[in-house]
Amino acid sequence: MLKLSYDVPSKGYSCHNHSNLSDGDSTLEEMCRAAKAAGLKVFGLSDHWVVPPEDGYDSCLWSMDLSRLDSYISAMQKMKNELDDENFTLKTALEVDFFFENIDSVLKNLEGYPLDYLIGSVHYSGKFGIDTDITLWEPLTEDEKEDICEIYWQKLLGAAQRKEFSFIGHPDLPKKFNTINSKKYFPHALKVLDAVAENNGAIELNTSGWFKPCAEQYPAFDLLQAANARKIPVIVNADAHNAADVARGFEQAYMLLREAGYNY
Repeated sequence: MLKLSYDVPSKGYSCHNHSNLSDGDSTLEEMCRAAKAAGLKVFGLSDHWVVPPEDGYDSCLWSMDLSRLDSYISAMQKMKNELDDENFTLKTALEVDFFFENIDSVLKNLEGYPLDYLIGSVHYSGKFGIDTDITLWEPLTEDEKEDICEIYWQKLLGAAQRKEFSFIGHPDLPKKFNTINSKKYFPHALKVLDAVAENNGAIELNTSGWFKPCAEQYPAFDLLQAANARKIPVIVNADAHNAADVARGFEQAYMLLREAGYNY
């Protein structure tokens, strides 16, 4: 498993990224080669792994086909054999969607696979796709938005309470389309951070938020400060979906973490 330390920053790591096996634009090989060419020390590919608890979810449109896990791992091992050296390490991972209804069986089924780590994320509030499209948010009343966000933070807390996840992905994702007041949910976020700290877990600074309508990294600066106060490790990730973006925004992210009190 990927182990992150509060005292030893993971500078030069990029461990949340996607290929066209899920919703990325570039092939697995293109992503891995681009990461090495960019001078990264550790690169993890973490295509989406979504096992819906029932019918009616649209995850088949953007997550990995569940029948392709063996071929995914095999392809990553081939790339690792070719690219790994004293300056570069390739990691094979999955970004796992959290559902209360089936998380135990999902994680149990992944135990037998040679995966280096798992990311715990939430993309659904019920069957509502939180980051699918702004047009899903625009017709909602403020009460409906609040209900969606409440469920999101409950699920993220559930993910944070699982020791199987090396870190929590994009911790304040509902702000993506700039349609909510994310500061309203600061107390919910603190509960998530408390659970992460209790489990000796970690979170990410996901730079992709700078290139979304919210124009802000995930999570917000005040949450990074709160994470630092709890001595929670933070890993900078690009959440790249294209080979050109594997280290996008990293220097800005390191500077922001220093402002938040981290030793980057």
